[in-house]
Amino acid sequence: MKNICVITATRSEYGLLRWIIDLLSKDEDINLQIVATGSHLSEEFGMTYHFIEDDGYHIDEMIDMELHTEDLYTIPRSMGICAEKISYAFNRLNPDMVVILGDRYELLPIVSTALLFNIPIAHISGGDITEGAIDNEVRNAVTMMSTLHFPGTEEAAERIRRMLGTNNNIFTVGEPGLDSFLHYQLMNRSELAQQLNLDENKKWMLVTLHSETKESLDYNIQMSKNLYHAMLQQKNVQFVVTKANADFGGSHINVYYASQRNDNLRVVASLGQKRYLSFMHQAACVLGNSSSGIIEAPFLGIPVVNVGDRQKGRYMCRNVICCGIQQKNICDAISQIDNYRYVDNYWGDGHASERIVQHIREFFKEKK
Repeated sequence: MKNICVITATRSEYGLLRWIIDLLSKDEDINLQIVATGSHLSEEFGMTYHFIEDDGYHIDEMIDMELHTEDLYTIPRSMGICAEKISYAFNRLNPDMVVILGDRYELLPIVSTALLFNIPIAHISGGDITEGAIDNEVRNAVTMMSTLHFPGTEEAAERIRRMLGTNNNIFTVGEPGLDSFLHYQLMNRSELAQQLNLDENKKWMLVTLHSETKESLDYNIQMSKNLYHAMLQQKNVQFVVTKANADFGGSHINVYYASQRNDNLRVVASLGQKRYLSFMHQAACVLGNSSSGIIEAPFLGIPVVNVGDRQKGRYMCRNVICCGIQQKNICDAISQIDNYRYVDNYWGDGHASERIVQHIREFFKEKK
């Protein structure tokens, strides 16, 4: 029996890993281990490790990296704490493989420690490009340290081949975030209205704005204000804002939105994956710069107004309108959303998790 350790640091990341975890938990030849860290253990971000437990999974280690994002000095300190604590966790759990996803900075101390422990690393969603954030550099660094690679698209796979100089252990599987659409029965409009205290007869818009980590704090605060004032220009619309993630500047964005007194605004730390996707399905559009607007929304054909450069470099499906951060840019983009209702399956078919788990099984069979 192989110990497969899945590590998650954010609410959104867990949502993408959810069905991989589920398949691993049901495999008789695999002992699933789950490590929760990062913003999962932060009160500011909703203590979202509870979502993992609510889905019926046991968390083997909780790594409190004392995450604070008020300034640039506290984040490297948190990464150092993570490296120390994850080494103790690996020593206790003795994993045969570590499974991680994406491009969060929390991954750097995790994968570097796994590398030193000589633990194979399976990396999901490598090979993408996001020029407006340090995620780009983090993602590529993680790729260089990983053993198995599960890019979402063939274009991403080709970038990994160029980086590594080999085609070995690179498997194009699709993006696992789409798998939830085939597993969940999405909530209806009435259920969402009741839970979120919304008027189901009004238009709804889903808003998630993260900081652009290559820009200044002033830039990110101004971007937040511009988006909010563009929202105020919309008539007969209610907005649900999910909090920015734990990047530098994210807490400042969250404080700004939480301070607004507006009957048409709901600010939540996390909707949870099922409710988030259900609300996206019912929304008139997705606003902000979340990767969910780039990857998940096209699967539903929901229009997206992608603000700024955080996602610059990624493939943009036909339902996505890219705009600058000025209020006028955002308002002009919102005015066009009815012309951008296109379903696009560029990012996958909803079966990525099955392919990933199968390749992990085959990796260990070949090593026998």
